Amino acid sequence: MNNTDRKQFIQQLCNNVRDEILANSDRFPDGWDGNELRQYIADRYKQVVIGDAMSDKRGKRYREYENIVLIENL
Repeated sequence: MNNTDRKQFIQQLCNNVRDEILANSDRFPDGWDGNELRQYIADRYKQVVIGDAMSDKRGKRYREYENIVLIENL
């Protein structure tokens, strides 16, 4: 995956999650403020990636990913 492909993937993923959240926003309780909304957004992103190979935190690929994030200070 080249840099252009990565950027397109990120944009599509974020836009899809954003659009889904906004489509359901009229169903959120009136009392929800930034705290609940942040948690809901985090939970939705988590649900989107949970089926991915990276969700297996014991796997070699995930360990390599964690190492790169740590070393590169991402």
